[in-house]
Amino acid sequence: MRISGLTITSPDVAATQDAWRRLGTLDREIEVTPGEGGLAAVVLGVDDVAATERLLQRRGLDGDADGFDLGGLTWRLAPFVEGEGSTDLVLDHVVVRTGDAERAAAHLGARVGLDLRLDRRLTEHGFRGLFFRCGDAVVEVAAPIEPTGDPDSFGGLAWRSADIEATRERLVAGGVEVSEVRTGRKPGTRVATVRDRALGTPTLIIEQG
Repeated sequence: MRISGLTITSPDVAATQDAWRRLGTLDREIEVTPGEGGLAAVVLGVDDVAATERLLQRRGLDGDADGFDLGGLTWRLAPFVEGEGSTDLVLDHVVVRTGDAERAAAHLGARVGLDLRLDRRLTEHGFRGLFFRCGDAVVEVAAPIEPTGDPDSFGGLAWRSADIEATRERLVAGGVEVSEVRTGRKPGTRVATVRDRALGTPTLIIEQG
């Protein structure tokens, strides 16, 4: 199982498509559809869509391959297709914000079958972070220590660059507003924020040390 695509809704489909093209070549498919605006769905690439659909339904998830409901968010299934060639940016992680960490863990871990690699609690900040491996990317879940029951929401995307300075220079030269490169929260990383509302979702560029 691998994150193979992302669906973005936008009130101006053409502008959002142009914004994603300006980022360069990506290793995931970006589908833009009409809507209010935002990351609307994550597509999971699997070897056997029908078998995975039946498995997730047996595990108690509502929906089908066209859209399973996980805490109010849509996760879809599609045939896994191996990527070809090199790309400018590689998906590093998808951020999910939730009001209930245990609910998210049950959905993503026990039912979908993603591998929980880290459960970090920062009690002094009232924050809990869960990190699930999904193929070569991560689903990062941000939650309060005490559950609120609020529905989940997609919090943004992070794309990995082999050379963040060169990537920033390329984007700025193409008319994209990008923050200065700064030290990331994860040790050994550097990050820069892409400031383009037309993308429809918060977007980060990250370089691993």
